[in-house]
Amino acid sequence: MSKIQTNKPYKGVGFAVIAYQIMEKTYTEGKRLNKTPEQISEDIKNAYPWQHREGRRYNKWLEVRRDFFEKHGLPISQRRTSLKNLAAKAKQL
Repeated sequence: MSKIQTNKPYKGVGFAVIAYQIMEKTYTEGKRLNKTPEQISEDIKNAYPWQHREGRRYNKWLEVRRDFFEKHGLPISQRRTSLKNLAAKAKQL
């Protein structure tokens, strides 16, 4: 699935609306292809349209994703632990 190149929201359309539209399109395509909820969840994660996963756009993406996944019964993958945190946990053992 190709990423939508959107750096700025359209006039009158915020980042949350753009995020929802992308998720809806990805979800619909996944259902059409008989993908599992886990596969659709991964596809939506990979459909993130902006370059950096930080700041206002990313926060809106995460907010919309939580609501979208809850509404559609999709699993949210567990948060990844950074290597720094894993190393600190290993030292504690």
